[in-house]
Amino acid sequence: MGSILKITEASSLALHSSVIFAREKGRMVSAREISKELNVSCDHLSKVLQRLGKMGIVKSLRGPDGGFKLAKNPSEIKLMEVYEAIEGRFNYQSCLLGKSVCKSNKCVLGKLSERINKDVFDYFTNTTVADLL
Repeated sequence: MGSILKITEASSLALHSSVIFAREKGRMVSAREISKELNVSCDHLSKVLQRLGKMGIVKSLRGPDGGFKLAKNPSEIKLMEVYEAIEGRFNYQSCLLGKSVCKSNKCVLGKLSERINKDVFDYFTNTTVADLL
């Protein structure tokens, strides 16, 4: 069965990796380690981690003892910061079709889509990486 709530694989990898880094408490963790744990492509994960590095969420170090770790305390990193590092500004839309005006007088989903977007926005804005440990 599929899921109604969808976020990109890149965002999901960024969020999961952030929690793994927090769990490792400052130890450098390689992309290979994380890709094995999450059972995902190491190449794709590496691109996601590079993006998190450019946005100042993680630090990286090359070499045999290298890897990635969080650039700041997990309690200072909101999930929204991680999400927006990958996706850009959170696009708060109430219409699944992306329409600003619907020709119908009543949406077939009522206010459901609007409530879900608000719930996700509030969760990402109010939850830190540390909260997920």
